[in-house]
Amino acid sequence: MFNPDNMPDSVIQSVKRHLHITWSDSDTDAKLLDMICDAEAALNHKLGAVIDYMQVGAERRLFLNYLLYAWNDALEQFDTAYRAEIIQIRHKYEIARFAEEDG
Repeated sequence: MFNPDNMPDSVIQSVKRHLHITWSDSDTDAKLLDMICDAEAALNHKLGAVIDYMQVGAERRLFLNYLLYAWNDALEQFDTAYRAEIIQIRHKYEIARFAEEDG
């Protein structure tokens, strides 16, 4: 889980690169910290799992794109635009959970 009081700089830099933020100031960084923590909570809920969003893969792409929509005040469009990806990733974790319980 991300902690706004102890956020790795690599996470913030990765998000800034994706959002094309080339400047650095305390207000922008504070807004990004809030967005990152909110995005993690929202996506964990949508995907039904606690996920490390900094690992390479579909989960990280979805996380970064969620932040892109949040940055542009367009979160109401995110679920529609990424419905297939959300379902696909959710199924991945449901299958893994079922295999653990069954195995």
